[in-house]
Amino acid sequence: MKITSGPAALGLAMLLWTASGSFAQSQPEVRRARPVDEPPVPRALPADKSIDRALRSLKEDSSELPARETEGADRRQLEYANGLFTRKLYDLAIPEYQKYLEDYPGRPGRANAYFSLGECYRNLNRVSSARTNFQKVLNDYGDSEFAGAAAYALAEMAFTEKDYAAALPLFHRSAAKSKESAVALSARYFEARCLEATGRKEEAADIYVQVAEGGNPNPYREDARTTAASIFAARGRKIDALKQY
Repeated sequence: MKITSGPAALGLAMLLWTASGSFAQSQPEVRRARPVDEPPVPRALPADKSIDRALRSLKEDSSELPARETEGADRRQLEYANGLFTRKLYDLAIPEYQKYLEDYPGRPGRANAYFSLGECYRNLNRVSSARTNFQKVLNDYGDSEFAGAAAYALAEMAFTEKDYAAALPLFHRSAAKSKESAVALSARYFEARCLEATGRKEEAADIYVQVAEGGNPNPYREDARTTAASIFAARGRKIDALKQY
Protein backbone atom coordinates (compact mmCIF):
# COMPACT_ATOMS: atom_id res chain seq x y z
CA MET A 1 0.00 0.00 0.00
CA LYS A 2 1.32 3.45 -0.87
CA ILE A 3 1.89 5.55 2.20
CA THR A 4 -0.31 8.31 0.85
CA SER A 5 -3.30 6.17 0.04
CA GLY A 6 -4.98 6.16 3.46
CA PRO A 7 -5.31 9.88 4.24
CA ALA A 8 -5.52 10.78 0.57
CA ALA A 9 -8.57 8.56 0.18
CA LEU A 10 -10.06 9.81 3.44
CA GLY A 11 -9.31 13.44 2.64
CA LEU A 12 -10.94 13.10 -0.77
CA ALA A 13 -13.85 11.19 0.74
CA MET A 14 -14.42 14.04 3.17
CA LEU A 15 -14.35 16.49 0.31
CA LEU A 16 -16.71 14.34 -1.73
CA TRP A 17 -19.07 14.30 1.23
CA THR A 18 -18.77 18.07 1.45
CA ALA A 19 -19.33 18.44 -2.29
CA SER A 20 -22.55 16.45 -2.22
CA GLY A 21 -24.04 17.58 1.04
CA SER A 22 -22.29 20.35 2.91
CA PHE A 23 -23.20 23.23 0.61
CA ALA A 24 -26.93 23.95 0.53
CA GLN A 25 -28.02 24.78 -2.99
CA SER A 26 -29.82 27.93 -1.95
CA GLN A 27 -27.53 29.10 0.82
CA PRO A 28 -23.92 30.26 0.74
CA GLU A 29 -22.99 28.62 4.05
CA VAL A 30 -20.74 25.57 4.01
CA ARG A 31 -20.99 22.92 6.70
CA ARG A 32 -18.01 21.62 8.58
CA ALA A 33 -16.22 18.58 7.24
CA ARG A 34 -17.37 16.54 10.26
CA PRO A 35 -21.07 15.50 10.18
CA VAL A 36 -23.02 17.28 12.88
CA ASP A 37 -24.58 14.08 14.17
CA GLU A 38 -21.27 12.42 14.96
CA PRO A 39 -20.16 12.18 18.60
CA PRO A 40 -17.52 14.66 19.77
CA VAL A 41 -13.93 14.04 18.75
CA PRO A 42 -12.33 11.63 21.27
CA ARG A 43 -9.86 13.39 23.54
CA ALA A 44 -6.56 12.01 24.78
CA LEU A 45 -7.43 10.95 28.32
CA PRO A 46 -5.26 8.47 30.27
CA ALA A 47 -8.34 6.66 31.55
CA ASP A 48 -9.85 6.22 28.10
CA LYS A 49 -9.50 2.47 27.53
CA SER A 50 -10.73 2.64 23.93
CA ILE A 51 -7.90 5.01 23.01
CA ASP A 52 -5.39 2.86 24.87
CA ARG A 53 -6.55 -0.19 22.90
CA ALA A 54 -6.29 1.76 19.63
CA LEU A 55 -2.74 2.82 20.43
CA ARG A 56 -1.71 -0.72 21.36
CA SER A 57 -3.26 -2.02 18.14
CA LEU A 58 -1.35 0.49 16.05
CA LYS A 59 1.94 -0.34 17.76
CA GLU A 60 1.35 -4.06 17.30
CA ASP A 61 0.62 -3.49 13.61
CA SER A 62 3.82 -1.51 13.18
CA SER A 63 5.84 -4.31 14.82
CA GLU A 64 4.97 -6.56 11.88
CA LEU A 65 6.89 -4.29 9.51
CA PRO A 66 10.58 -4.93 8.65
CA ALA A 67 12.62 -5.92 11.70
CA ARG A 68 15.55 -3.58 11.16
CA GLU A 69 14.87 -0.62 13.44
CA THR A 70 15.91 2.05 10.99
CA GLU A 71 14.47 0.43 7.87
CA GLY A 72 11.34 2.25 6.74
CA ALA A 73 11.13 4.23 9.98
CA ASP A 74 9.68 7.22 8.16
CA ARG A 75 7.02 5.04 6.56
CA ARG A 76 6.08 3.47 9.89
CA GLN A 77 5.81 6.89 11.53
CA LEU A 78 3.54 8.21 8.79
CA GLU A 79 1.39 5.08 8.82
CA TYR A 80 1.07 5.35 12.59
CA ALA A 81 -0.14 8.96 12.25
CA ASN A 82 -2.48 7.91 9.43
CA GLY A 83 -3.92 5.18 11.62
CA LEU A 84 -4.82 7.71 14.30
CA PHE A 85 -6.27 9.98 11.62
CA THR A 86 -8.52 7.27 10.18
CA ARG A 87 -9.76 6.51 13.71
CA LYS A 88 -10.65 10.21 14.02
CA LEU A 89 -8.27 10.63 16.95
CA TYR A 90 -7.26 13.99 15.55
CA ASP A 91 -5.69 15.42 18.69
CA LEU A 92 -3.44 12.36 18.93
CA ALA A 93 -2.59 12.34 15.23
CA ILE A 94 -1.33 15.94 15.24
CA PRO A 95 1.90 15.38 17.23
CA GLU A 96 2.62 12.21 15.24
CA TYR A 97 2.42 14.09 11.94
CA GLN A 98 4.57 16.83 13.44
CA LYS A 99 7.12 14.24 14.52
CA TYR A 100 7.21 12.85 10.99
CA LEU A 101 7.79 16.31 9.53
CA GLU A 102 10.51 17.13 12.05
CA ASP A 103 12.36 13.81 11.91
CA TYR A 104 12.18 13.02 8.19
CA PRO A 105 12.85 16.10 6.05
CA GLY A 106 12.69 15.56 2.33
CA ARG A 107 10.63 12.38 2.48
CA PRO A 108 7.84 11.87 -0.09
CA GLY A 109 5.03 11.79 2.47
CA ARG A 110 5.33 15.42 3.52
CA ALA A 111 2.42 16.67 1.40
CA ASN A 112 0.34 13.88 2.95
CA ALA A 113 1.36 14.97 6.45
CA TYR A 114 0.66 18.68 5.93
CA PHE A 115 -2.72 18.02 4.33
CA SER A 116 -3.72 15.60 7.08
CA LEU A 117 -2.59 18.09 9.72
CA GLY A 118 -4.89 20.64 8.08
CA GLU A 119 -7.79 18.20 8.24
CA CYS A 120 -7.03 17.37 11.89
CA TYR A 121 -7.03 21.04 12.85
CA ARG A 122 -10.17 21.73 10.84
CA ASN A 123 -12.04 18.92 12.56
CA LEU A 124 -10.94 20.35 15.90
CA ASN A 125 -12.19 23.81 14.82
CA ARG A 126 -8.69 25.27 14.88
CA VAL A 127 -9.23 27.17 11.66
CA SER A 128 -6.07 29.27 11.60
CA SER A 129 -3.80 26.23 12.01
CA ALA A 130 -5.82 24.33 9.41
CA ARG A 131 -5.44 27.15 6.92
CA THR A 132 -1.67 27.34 7.52
CA ASN A 133 -1.16 23.65 6.74
CA PHE A 134 -3.42 23.60 3.68
CA GLN A 135 -1.57 26.64 2.35
CA LYS A 136 1.73 24.86 2.95
CA VAL A 137 0.57 22.09 0.62
CA LEU A 138 -0.23 24.62 -2.11
CA ASN A 139 2.97 26.60 -1.65
CA ASP A 140 5.47 23.75 -1.41
CA TYR A 141 3.72 20.74 -2.94
CA GLY A 142 1.52 22.28 -5.60
CA ASP A 143 2.00 19.36 -7.98
CA SER A 144 1.18 16.67 -5.43
CA GLU A 145 -2.00 14.62 -5.34
CA PHE A 146 -3.07 16.63 -2.28
CA ALA A 147 -2.98 20.05 -3.98
CA GLY A 148 -6.52 19.92 -5.35
CA ALA A 149 -7.98 18.81 -2.04
CA ALA A 150 -6.02 21.47 -0.12
CA ALA A 151 -7.22 24.20 -2.50
CA TYR A 152 -10.81 23.01 -2.07
CA ALA A 153 -10.51 23.03 1.72
CA LEU A 154 -9.17 26.59 1.71
CA ALA A 155 -11.85 27.68 -0.74
CA GLU A 156 -14.54 26.11 1.42
CA MET A 157 -13.36 28.04 4.47
CA ALA A 158 -13.28 31.32 2.54
CA PHE A 159 -16.74 30.64 1.09
CA THR A 160 -18.10 29.96 4.58
CA GLU A 161 -16.82 33.37 5.62
CA LYS A 162 -18.47 34.88 2.51
CA ASP A 163 -15.08 35.94 1.20
CA TYR A 164 -16.02 35.05 -2.36
CA ALA A 165 -13.11 36.94 -3.92
CA ALA A 166 -10.65 34.80 -1.97
CA ALA A 167 -12.57 31.57 -2.58
CA LEU A 168 -12.83 32.10 -6.35
CA PRO A 169 -9.22 31.37 -7.42
CA LEU A 170 -8.99 28.52 -4.93
CA PHE A 171 -12.06 26.77 -6.34
CA HIS A 172 -10.62 27.34 -9.82
CA ARG A 173 -7.32 25.79 -8.79
CA SER A 174 -9.06 22.87 -7.13
CA ALA A 175 -11.06 22.15 -10.27
CA ALA A 176 -7.86 22.13 -12.31
CA LYS A 177 -5.85 20.00 -9.88
CA SER A 178 -8.41 17.51 -8.56
CA LYS A 179 -8.23 14.04 -10.03
CA GLU A 180 -11.57 13.06 -8.49
CA SER A 181 -14.34 14.07 -10.89
CA ALA A 182 -16.85 14.76 -8.11
CA VAL A 183 -14.48 17.18 -6.37
CA ALA A 184 -13.67 18.91 -9.66
CA LEU A 185 -17.39 19.24 -10.47
CA SER A 186 -18.15 20.71 -7.06
CA ALA A 187 -15.23 23.13 -7.37
CA ARG A 188 -16.51 24.33 -10.75
CA TYR A 189 -20.02 24.85 -9.40
CA PHE A 190 -18.81 26.93 -6.48
CA GLU A 191 -16.42 28.81 -8.74
CA ALA A 192 -19.54 29.88 -10.64
CA ARG A 193 -21.25 30.78 -7.37
CA CYS A 194 -18.29 33.00 -6.47
CA LEU A 195 -18.32 34.67 -9.88
CA GLU A 196 -22.04 35.33 -9.53
CA ALA A 197 -21.59 36.73 -6.01
CA THR A 198 -18.85 39.10 -7.20
CA GLY A 199 -20.94 40.45 -10.08
CA ARG A 200 -19.33 38.48 -12.91
CA LYS A 201 -22.59 36.86 -13.93
CA GLU A 202 -21.86 36.30 -17.62
CA GLU A 203 -18.79 34.24 -16.72
CA ALA A 204 -20.77 32.47 -14.02
CA ALA A 205 -23.51 31.50 -16.47
CA ASP A 206 -21.04 29.91 -18.88
CA ILE A 207 -19.57 27.79 -16.08
CA TYR A 208 -23.04 26.86 -14.82
CA VAL A 209 -23.76 25.47 -18.29
CA GLN A 210 -20.59 23.38 -18.14
CA VAL A 211 -21.57 22.09 -14.70
CA ALA A 212 -25.07 21.20 -15.89
CA GLU A 213 -23.57 19.18 -18.72
CA GLY A 214 -21.31 17.24 -16.34
CA GLY A 215 -21.73 13.50 -15.93
CA ASN A 216 -23.66 11.66 -13.25
CA PRO A 217 -23.93 11.77 -10.35
CA ASN A 218 -24.46 15.50 -10.57
CA PRO A 219 -26.22 17.10 -7.59
CA TYR A 220 -25.69 20.57 -9.07
CA ARG A 221 -27.35 20.07 -12.47
CA GLU A 222 -30.80 21.51 -11.80
CA ASP A 223 -29.59 24.54 -9.87
CA ALA A 224 -26.90 25.22 -12.46
CA ARG A 225 -29.40 25.08 -15.33
CA THR A 226 -31.96 27.27 -13.58
CA THR A 227 -29.39 29.87 -12.59
CA ALA A 228 -27.78 29.94 -16.03
CA ALA A 229 -31.18 30.37 -17.68
CA SER A 230 -32.05 33.23 -15.33
CA ILE A 231 -28.79 35.03 -16.07
CA PHE A 232 -29.12 34.52 -19.83
CA ALA A 233 -32.72 35.78 -19.80
CA ALA A 234 -31.74 38.88 -17.83
CA ARG A 235 -29.03 39.58 -20.41
CA GLY A 236 -31.41 39.19 -23.33
CA ARG A 237 -29.89 35.88 -24.43
CA LYS A 238 -33.28 34.21 -24.82
CA ILE A 239 -32.11 31.35 -27.04
CA ASP A 240 -29.37 30.42 -24.57
CA ALA A 241 -31.90 30.64 -21.74
CA LEU A 242 -34.34 28.32 -23.52
CA LYS A 243 -31.59 25.75 -24.08
CA GLN A 244 -31.40 25.20 -20.34
CA TYR A 245 -34.95 23.83 -20.18
